[in-house]
Amino acid sequence: METQELGELFSLFHNLSDETLEWLLPMTENEFYESGQVIISEDGWGSAIYLIISGWIKVQNFYQDEVVTVEIIGRGGFVGEAGILGNLNFKSKVVAISEVEVLTISAQRFIQILFRDSQIQNRLLKATINRVIECQKDHQFHRQTAKVRLATVLISLVDKYGISSENGTKIYNFLLKDLADLALLTVNECTKIMAKFAEKGLVIIDLESNYLYIPNIKQIHHIIGKLGNE
Repeated sequence: METQELGELFSLFHNLSDETLEWLLPMTENEFYESGQVIISEDGWGSAIYLIISGWIKVQNFYQDEVVTVEIIGRGGFVGEAGILGNLNFKSKVVAISEVEVLTISAQRFIQILFRDSQIQNRLLKATINRVIECQKDHQFHRQTAKVRLATVLISLVDKYGISSENGTKIYNFLLKDLADLALLTVNECTKIMAKFAEKGLVIIDLESNYLYIPNIKQIHHIIGKLGNE
């Protein structure tokens, strides 16, 4: 990866000087994972930060005998920093949803980077605050209807990771179980709502390419507003 691409792809490194990027890049290593492979195991937190170059990953929490997807992260996102900074014992793992390419930075080197560059510190702090704000929205999220919760999850993924195309904004065609977990639904509920969204043309699922398209993001925002007032 070139230094310019590193700065453009990852928000942590936006607008850093070429000197800083050239110093930082040799500290990274490329890793590749197949769909279904574990990237961070339950006892593997704190060893490195993982920056997603391509593909999709999911964070799953363990609740007794149940495994629940709590976050999906795509190109330009990152995971693992909390384990480095907090030294926490997470009951969770990170799994590749699709084929994934990541840049890894070891915990020791990542700490060195933070000490050297205050801009990266500030961006990491902002990213952490944004995640806290999202958690604080959970109370309101729980009170929404099932349709609104699922639509909100889809829009969140599109806003963060969507790619423009002729058929609309596209994201990966995630497993219904993962979307159901994020939207606090059963798989059966999620299946029925997605079928209704598809029937209304709010989403288009291309099984051949395994992409999900949202043709008109404003339309789904409008419909969410109507559903939320039902």
